[in-house]
Amino acid sequence: MKSTLRKRWIGAAALLGGLLVMGSASAWYGGPWYRPLGSGAMTYERQTIMREHGYAMDDLSRMFTGRRTFDRDEAIELARELEAGFGTPLLKDFAPGAVVAGSRTAPWTWRNFGAFQGYTVAARQSAARLAEALETEPTAQTISQKGIWVPGHARAMAPLSMGDGAIPLEAVQEYSRLNATCYSCHRLFRGLRW
Repeated sequence: MKSTLRKRWIGAAALLGGLLVMGSASAWYGGPWYRPLGSGAMTYERQTIMREHGYAMDDLSRMFTGRRTFDRDEAIELARELEAGFGTPLLKDFAPGAVVAGSRTAPWTWRNFGAFQGYTVAARQSAARLAEALETEPTAQTISQKGIWVPGHARAMAPLSMGDGAIPLEAVQEYSRLNATCYSCHRLFRGLRW
């Protein structure tokens, strides 16, 4: 009898311990049900925003390099989402000293917060210019003046029509600026872990 009761207590303790470990892991890695509090919430929010920015940049890159079909409406939407996520919306999740386990924000971010803020504003402006460039469908005149980019086509090919997925060269250049801004900011204000 004593051994059965003891086994039940050990089993209950093991179950409780397992639940605590699983709960800690789900809190650390975050699930759809998880909403942390305090500076952990800020870290969770900014990591989520940055992950979404990365997905948008990857989708734009695939369109610009011809790894997927260029969809002007989707590209504009992605650029506008990036614009909305940079600047003040991003800064709200970087309260001074809000560093918790799992955060890759470098400590000097708060010592150089003005420079960090400048990067977020520059990224917002660049994303806005990217969206504006994408909204302008190339005409024969803009093609001759500014040029276009047609993913997957060689330079030596015959002249292309408007329906061939022509992207304004300005949009490709602005994407490159935005990408460089993001990369520079990550190099300066993220810790050594990538």
